[in-house]
Amino acid sequence: MALFNFKSRSGAGMRRSTLRSMMQMDASLLSDMGLTRYDIAEAMRHGGAAAGQLLDARRNARAVEWLR
Repeated sequence: MALFNFKSRSGAGMRRSTLRSMMQMDASLLSDMGLTRYDIAEAMRHGGAAAGQLLDARRNARAVEWLR
């Protein structure tokens, strides 16, 4: 079961409260999810659906790199 689903639903964006909660997570937990605090901060600047898309792209890129 996925801890977070970054793909946005129709018209719904990622809430700032969710991003703030993620910012409080331990760095090792974020790393396990394929993210960094920098990724979260950048997503906060984008906001809405773009935030979810950005985090999803970062996770996918790190997963591909890890598999190489």
